[in-house]
Order: sequence, then C-alpha cells, then structure tokens
Amino acid sequence: MQKIPAGWKTTLSKTMQIKQANILVASAFFSAGVFYQANALAQNPNASHPMIWDAHSHYAKADTEAVSHDEVIQILDRNNVQKILITSTPNSGTLKLAKFAPNRIIPFLSVYRTKADKRDWMHRIEVLDEAKKAIATGRYVGIGELHIFAKDKKSPVLKGLVELAKEHQMPMLIHGDAEIIDEIFSIDPKARILWAHLGTQPKISLLKTMLDKYPDNLWIDTSVRDKQLLATGRLDSQWREFFMDYETRFLVAIDTFSVNRWKTYDSVVKDIHHWLGDLPAGVAQKLAHENAKTFFALEK
Repeated sequence: MQKIPAGWKTTLSKTMQIKQANILVASAFFSAGVFYQANALAQNPNASHPMIWDAHSHYAKADTEAVSHDEVIQILDRNNVQKILITSTPNSGTLKLAKFAPNRIIPFLSVYRTKADKRDWMHRIEVLDEAKKAIATGRYVGIGELHIFAKDKKSPVLKGLVELAKEHQMPMLIHGDAEIIDEIFSIDPKARILWAHLGTQPKISLLKTMLDKYPDNLWIDTSVRDKQLLATGRLDSQWREFFMDYETRFLVAIDTFSVNRWKTYDSVVKDIHHWLGDLPAGVAQKLAHENAKTFFALEK
C-alpha cells in the first residue's frame, strides 16, 4: 500500500478538524432551532407555530375590503400570533378590528387621512388638533407609523406629536432615519420609540451606535427584512451575533403594507420562524414576543 507523505497527513488532519468544527457549528444551529420550536410549541400544543407578537402591521381601506375581520383572526390563529400592532389609513380599519378582537389588537393612531398624507403630514398643522381629539377617545395606545426623514426633522407637527406622546405616555412607531430618532429624543429624552424595518437603513454598525446611545428607550422591529436576514439560506452570522448581543431590543414584525401581504402572511411568518430557529431558544423567544410585552408595557 502506498504511503501518504507526512505533509499530506498534516493537511488531511487539518481538513478533518475543519470539517468536524463545521459539523459542530451546524449541529448547534440545528439544535437551537429544534429546541426553540419544541419549547415554544409545548406552551401551545394546538398551534402550528411558536407564538409571536406582530409588532408592526396595517389594516387599511383596501385590506378591509379584501380581508374580513374573521379572516384576519383566522390568519393570526393559524400562525399563533397572539397580539398585533395595527395602524391604518384611515383609522377606521384599526378601530373596527380592535372592537372585533380587543384582546388581540394593539391600536396605534395614524395621522394619515389618505396615502397622500404620508408625504406631507409633517407640514399640515391641523394634524395636532386631530391627534388630540383622537387620543382623547381613549381608543389608542400609541402613535404611528410616522414616515419622516432628516430634511423635515424640525417640523413643528413632529414636535407636537412627540409632546402628545409624552403627555399620554404613548410609544411611537417611526419610519425614518437616524437623524429623526435623534431629534425625537432631543424633544423627549424618555420617549419610547419602535424604529421600523431594522432602522430603515439595516446596517449593523449604525443600529449598534443608536442602541448604545439610547439604551433604555429605543427598540427596533424586523419587518420586511426577513429575506435579507436569510440571504444565505439561514440567519446571517453577523446578524445572529448582533441579535444575541442586543437580545432585549428587537421585536419581530410582519408589516401588512398591502392586501397581498395579508394573503402571504403565512409565508412571511414561516421566514421569521426560519431565522428565529437559528438563534438560541431564549433569545428567539425574546424577539418573538417577550420584548414586545416590555415595549408595549403589557403583561399578557
């Protein structure tokens, strides 16, 4: 039998060590995912998925016409979504859904009358009186989603809404850049902010800087970023490490920004569970629902 040269033996040994290490890493990922699924499902044996709270969704006029109240609840039940933040244009969709399922809906006040208001609400001073009257009804627990960027950060309407949120101890859902987050905290250092879409600029270095700057009052939702997180077929290793380092600061979310998004809700939830399964079970459960309980100040 031909002898293997000594140099080759060393190379082969190192190769086997690398393969074994890769197998151990893959096994750890798989075990974490299985444990997360098994542990979460044990809490609700009738569910097809571990429980989540959807921290960012909508039920706009077109949605109300295409997806009934009953169908919404069926979708939530099927995906084991215990609670869902709803904000709508107009607000009638939110209010009707909240009346239909008060224990499931977390109603946020939208300041948009139509989709067109998304562009220029920050220049319409009447928004403040409208918001005051809506909040006075007691039917809302937060304000947003607010779409606004750096060029409009000195809007008196934004300032007024932040002050209203402070007065009524309401959290805010913000779709904007880092400059807007800074501006809000300059108005109210104790504001409670949920930053949408992994900060709208999903760069780990930026998000880390912002989370460190506001350690007690800033949370971030993961909505519409699932495909990016799963670009390699599993949770990107850098995002995995980041989520683990800041495990109490992220909330999973679906964001039903269109009728089609409601129609594909099951698929989006499947993607979320895919990347949650690559996290340690305790971390996954924090992102899935425990952090939402903290942010919304709800016990159940």
